[in-house]
Amino acid sequence: MHDHPSHGDAHGAAKSREEAEALLQFTLRHNRSHEEELHELGHSLEALGLSAAAEEVRYSLDDSKCATEHIERAIASLTS
Repeated sequence: MHDHPSHGDAHGAAKSREEAEALLQFTLRHNRSHEEELHELGHSLEALGLSAAAEEVRYSLDDSKCATEHIERAIASLTS
């Protein structure tokens, strides 16, 4: 697991196209790291015999991947 930087009021505010792209790239990397953590957690829960919890983590991973795909498309739209 990793520590999160402070998510202050200005964290998601972008004042230029370049800043917006940088924030989207940061968010993309951040989401992907969470996806890796969720994947590992799902395996751990399954190994502990906690199948219902593991299933819910898999569902959250699916949702996370969907959000990540939207961010990828947002980044692509900035360059098209």
